[in-house]
Amino acid sequence: MSELWILLILCTLGTYAWRGLGVLLAGRLEPDSDLFRWVSCVAYAMIAGLVMRLIVMPGGPLAGSLFWHRLFACLLGLVIYRGLKGNVFLAVGSGAVSLMILNELRSVFG
Repeated sequence: MSELWILLILCTLGTYAWRGLGVLLAGRLEPDSDLFRWVSCVAYAMIAGLVMRLIVMPGGPLAGSLFWHRLFACLLGLVIYRGLKGNVFLAVGSGAVSLMILNELRSVFG
């Protein structure tokens, strides 16, 4: 159990170290610079890759759902996000709820 506490403390320190560095450098960064655009592109690419991995090769409980259900939930979330002009909460919520409903219907109707 003590190893878990040490791991938690180290992860917390690492997180806050990066946040502190961000605060120190925030006034010196130019959001329109090439470096900042590159970092933004890499961040979006990583998120897109993780989302696609969750859809195509899920692990854990998500692996028990059908590919088409995961794809539908993702597409519904995207449509809601675009339709409501960037409301992330409703987009993620609608995708998650639709996936739960589809999985429940599948377990009921087989």
